[in-house]
Amino acid sequence: MSDPIPENLRLGNPENLRLEDLDAVVRQSEETLRRLGGVFGELETVTGEGSGADGLARALVDGAGRIKEITLEPRIMRLDSQTVAEAVTEAVRAAQEAAGRANEELLRAATGGDPLPLDMADARRRFEDIGQDLARTLDDLGRD
Repeated sequence: MSDPIPENLRLGNPENLRLEDLDAVVRQSEETLRRLGGVFGELETVTGEGSGADGLARALVDGAGRIKEITLEPRIMRLDSQTVAEAVTEAVRAAQEAAGRANEELLRAATGGDPLPLDMADARRRFEDIGQDLARTLDDLGRD
C-alpha cells in the first residue's frame, strides 16, 4: 500500500507542511484514483442472480440493481398469482442483494477496506471533486 497520509495533513493542520508530505499525499491520491478507475469499469459488468420458490423464479440484475432478466419455470404456473408474484419479488431482491455484495467487495478491494457509498454517481462526483481540490491546492502552492 502507499505511504500513509502525514499526521499534520490528516488532522487538517498544514502549518508544518513539508514538500515530502505533499508528495506522499499526491502519490497516495494517484494510487487510489488509479485503483478506483479500474474498479469503475468492473462495476459496469457486475450482475446479481437470485431465485424464489425453490428456483421456479429466477432473476438477473445489473450492478445498479436494475432487472435484466426474469425466468419462470413452467411448473410455476401451477401456483396461484399471489405466490408467483412473491416468488418473483423474492428472486429480484436476492439478485439485488447479490449485486450489492459484489459491488461492495470490488470497492473494498480497491480502497483497502475503506467503506465507500454504493451510489456510483455520487462516488464519481466525490472523486472528481477531490481531484479538482487537489489540482487547486497544487496550483495555489505553486504560486506561493
